[in-house]
Amino acid sequence: MRRLRILFYWLFRSKNNVTFRELVRFMLKPKVKVMAAKYVKEINDTPGQWQVGFSNIRQNLFWPKECPVEGIYQVATETFDTNDWHYYQKEHTRIGHGEVLVDVGAAEGLFTLSVIDQCEKAILIEPNDFFFKSLSLTFRNYADRIQLCNVAVGDHEGEIRFNLSSLSGKVDEASGVKKDLKTIDSLLHNERKITFLKADLEGFEESMLRGAEQTIKKHKPKMAITSYHLENNPDEIIRIVKGFVPEYRYFVKGIIETGGKPVMIHFWLHQ
Repeated sequence: MRRLRILFYWLFRSKNNVTFRELVRFMLKPKVKVMAAKYVKEINDTPGQWQVGFSNIRQNLFWPKECPVEGIYQVATETFDTNDWHYYQKEHTRIGHGEVLVDVGAAEGLFTLSVIDQCEKAILIEPNDFFFKSLSLTFRNYADRIQLCNVAVGDHEGEIRFNLSSLSGKVDEASGVKKDLKTIDSLLHNERKITFLKADLEGFEESMLRGAEQTIKKHKPKMAITSYHLENNPDEIIRIVKGFVPEYRYFVKGIIETGGKPVMIHFWLHQ
């Protein structure tokens, strides 16, 4: 049913830069666990964590046992399959040598782990305590170039109640765990260089961008921003970014079955 909905949107709504060949590939591709088998070599049981080894990178990743380990198959496919619409690196938004990466909504951190050897520095922002503990283990040998921030981000400073049991990062004002809410501008105001901003915030992308105005104006980083969540308006994401820096070019990619939104929006300056 999901694939039929996507076919409908491709035929009768927006193609979101998905070619006919790419659509056919998507319609015929195997289930995500089969796709991920090319990348996930082993999953080992360690105290409190799953330790995941990959066939295409040398570093191991830790995954919290509080979260279903099957989720690693999805993120491995999104991170490593260059044909996946969720893939963060496209023609103009590839990670190059010496990047200063800001990974907003880092979750388990696989994207950063996959490119860490190319980065001068990486700043990972993740409010979920379970994932944050795993990040601390995954990147313990990279203290010279990693900064971990256990906060939520938005368009103002304050506090937020965060549901740790939700993998989708839901706000729960009734019973959630209290977390500091920061803006990207306040977190990064001392950074001399930011070259790449990646964000997957489960619907809080617009709020995050509004709180990153000065950072984006100052550094003009390449950006890969998810746009498919229910709360997102892709047109508003584009309007916010180009309102800060009109010279940004952008490229939407992919189709989500719930409404036909693009999966990702990539931003870069003229080259």
